[in-house]
Amino acid sequence: MSELPSYDKSADAKPENNTGGLIPDELLEAIPEKDRERFITIIQKTMFSSVSKNADNLTEKLTPDHITSIITNSDTQDKRDRDERKGQRNHNLALFVISLVFLGFIIVFLKDDKELLYKIIIAAISFLGGIGVGKSGMIKL
Repeated sequence: MSELPSYDKSADAKPENNTGGLIPDELLEAIPEKDRERFITIIQKTMFSSVSKNADNLTEKLTPDHITSIITNSDTQDKRDRDERKGQRNHNLALFVISLVFLGFIIVFLKDDKELLYKIIIAAISFLGGIGVGKSGMIKL
């Protein structure tokens, strides 16, 4: 039995023009097949965006007064942020000083009981290490 040679119809077929005839077939044939669908999609999106108008066009409503108020509000927010960071630094400094005073108090009053003093110092160092691990986990890369 002899087999008939297979005929590939896709080689003779014209590319599918989904742009409503706005792009000539010659132009589509000139574009590589792998990029053809992407090109058609870009053209369709461009056509759709040019036809449809944004209902809430912010750029048409923006005036120099609005820009001035945006800059003023941004400056005010920056000042608030600086004040908040300054308050946090002062709070952290106060906690550090209180911790040092407490540690000094414990060392002075427990100097006779060395075993208990070592356990308290080890617990304090472990606590500080746990805080460091917790803070390093909060850093977002």
